[in-house]
Amino acid sequence: MKKKKIKVANILEEARVGGPQIRLLLLAKALRNKVNVTAILPKKNSSNFIKKCKKFNVNYILSNLSNLSRSPLNIISYLVLFPFEIIMLMLVFKKNKFDLVHVSGGAWQYKGVIAAKLSGIKVIWELNDSYAPFIIKFIFNYLNFFADSFIYGSISTEKYYKKLISNNKKNFLIQSPVDINFFNPSISYPSKNFLKKNKNKVVVGAVTNINPIKGLDTFLLSAKELLHHQKNITFVVIGEIHQTQKKYYNQLINLQKKLNIRNFFFLGKQEDVRPFIKLIDIYVCSSISESSPLSVWEAMSMKKAIVSTNVGDVKKYIKNGRNGFVVNVNDSKIMAKKIKLLVQEPKLRNLFGKRSRIIAKNNFDVKLFGKKNFMAYRKTVNI
Repeated sequence: MKKKKIKVANILEEARVGGPQIRLLLLAKALRNKVNVTAILPKKNSSNFIKKCKKFNVNYILSNLSNLSRSPLNIISYLVLFPFEIIMLMLVFKKNKFDLVHVSGGAWQYKGVIAAKLSGIKVIWELNDSYAPFIIKFIFNYLNFFADSFIYGSISTEKYYKKLISNNKKNFLIQSPVDINFFNPSISYPSKNFLKKNKNKVVVGAVTNINPIKGLDTFLLSAKELLHHQKNITFVVIGEIHQTQKKYYNQLINLQKKLNIRNFFFLGKQEDVRPFIKLIDIYVCSSISESSPLSVWEAMSMKKAIVSTNVGDVKKYIKNGRNGFVVNVNDSKIMAKKIKLLVQEPKLRNLFGKRSRIIAKNNFDVKLFGKKNFMAYRKTVNI
């Protein structure tokens, strides 16, 4: 007799494409034969994510979920609509007869947890950061008992939240996944005009949304330390500039002008980042805070030497002098020193890249990720 598939609602209160959204898609793909995953998304800012859902053949339901931001008007609107949106989610959960609600996106995504509990449905809450503002952490402290189990996206996330959660709650440590076959350095990618112009230079780059938490001012300051190498180094940042982050982006541009850095380029959003990652020689993560930085794992899968700040679980997978270097947060001078070393030693960065690919295969492959999540689902719903 064929086993019944577990029906899972995977809910995100933010639809702009980033790490949690990619994680959801890869999870749905990995579990397709065992689990029916339906993504529940807010209508706002969802067009790009909907395209990806269709591409991955993932079911989705659009809902009038309001997002939380620091704007006073937004906070008032969020609080006023909160009870109505919970009722709306309850109706969606009951209508579709889900066995489990998977709340993705972090500690601030309360609505799915409350709605699932009031609907009598098991809920697994995924936590994927290692810092939360006081008010978010305070509310989480009182609401986390609603969840039946937790997924920690990294060891650093587990350390940050576990002391707030009852010891009798089931919990699972599951790192962000990488589709190793998709992020494959052996694939031939179309050439990009910008990088063609810089083919004789060492390209130092990052793939990241423009956001203060990504510490791109540190990246710029490290470029300033290497100004005398402008003729043979190009710095690039590939990533979307959301309307809400225009102010921060303008601050970065002003800093670039002030420092007179002419070899640093923001290339904006790219539909396929792989051609860019392939042509990057040294991959940089300058974040202030992370949990399981997916873009770093993807760069490792693409055989890149890494220079990263010490955030999240980076230090577990990037070993100093083996496949990259880890520096302190905001330390632009040491970051520049490590970049310079790799610029001057092409054989070393190639060796680091080969080791990075092996580490990515052994730790982040989506098949392993799927097995761990399926086990977490089964233990949560007790089947």
